[in-house]
Amino acid sequence: MEFRIATAQDTPHVENLWAYCFEPKEDPFFQYYFTNCYEPEHTMVGLEQDQLLSTVHLRQYNLNVRGAVLPTSYMVGVATHPAARRGGVGGALLTAALEEIRKRGQAMTILMPSKAAFYQQYGWELYAHQWVNTMSLEDLRPMTDKSLSFGLLNSVEQWTLLDPVYKAYTARLSGYAERGEKEWKRLLGSFFAEGVNITVVRNDESIIEGYAVYRLGQPEIPVSELVYTTRRAQRALLNYFYNHRSQGTSIRWNEGLHDTYYRFYPDGKSGHSTMPYMMSRIVDVKAALEAIPVNPEALMMPITLTFGVKDSLCAWNEGRYEVQYGGALTPTVKKVSDTLEGEVDLTVEVGALSQLLMGTLTVRDLAFEGKLSVGEEWLDYFDILYPEQKTYINEWW
Repeated sequence: MEFRIATAQDTPHVENLWAYCFEPKEDPFFQYYFTNCYEPEHTMVGLEQDQLLSTVHLRQYNLNVRGAVLPTSYMVGVATHPAARRGGVGGALLTAALEEIRKRGQAMTILMPSKAAFYQQYGWELYAHQWVNTMSLEDLRPMTDKSLSFGLLNSVEQWTLLDPVYKAYTARLSGYAERGEKEWKRLLGSFFAEGVNITVVRNDESIIEGYAVYRLGQPEIPVSELVYTTRRAQRALLNYFYNHRSQGTSIRWNEGLHDTYYRFYPDGKSGHSTMPYMMSRIVDVKAALEAIPVNPEALMMPITLTFGVKDSLCAWNEGRYEVQYGGALTPTVKKVSDTLEGEVDLTVEVGALSQLLMGTLTVRDLAFEGKLSVGEEWLDYFDILYPEQKTYINEWW
């Protein structure tokens, strides 16, 4: 199978494969995406005998990782026609996409898995989960706050009202997507095209403290984004949904795994679960290590450590690296061998290295999981160097 970047002439075939594997063409999201958002120059296609049989869309984002902003391809719409499945096409498509992303100078990539196991075999690992809360509207009452007022948004130009709330919510997190005017308008445009609602809660000074994105029409009200700057704002949003008892019977909302309100639920024995949400993968080990800062408290006299990185899919990543820490917030990295032979201070699988850099797990955690090996004498140093970070992301495409 031949893999290449799509051309404008491929668009009808890309649309057909998307409609076959995902939403039909009459679906509002399909209409919005291919009218306003689809970019052939950011789409990899696979062809065999002039038939387009596989695609992956490389959506362009800026990802904030430990305070560094990394241009990143979010791989969505990974699709292979059933006629070409079970022949290794999926792995070949992902490899071709990684080669393309590397050419673009991007250090990491992300994707939302339908099944994590498929991607784990190729070096992706989960870096962000979400809480999923399901509760009857009646049961919300003890969790509500009536001190804030409500408002509704109806225009993409109102993105400036949501932006400060999102920035405050993500300020101390890692792995989230930065949203500027372009990203906000694209996101809100897709919401309105699908008939989704957006409510905000304001305090007495008319300052917006939180917002929620939700849909009506079924007994269960799904809330796809719930963002707030104060606990009372979250409780006020739940009060807003409590007032919908004549329009629904239950609510399901997603929020970041860093939120601890579950500790105060009146009844948390049911309706509270975690959802595997986003996976990450390092595209270029050297570029990723050099782009992501370490803990400033770890700065000291320069020290050079040798890493051995395992990557069975991307040959350019496999090997040994000299990594110098101490002189600056980001290390200096030099690849010294394409093999793992020789002495190293740390050996790590490429997926685990991604989780470490994102902040999902520490070196000590990964050593316990068997994803990394390192001498006991280095554990405390690495835990200072790359401390655990709360991770979050809520981009669906």
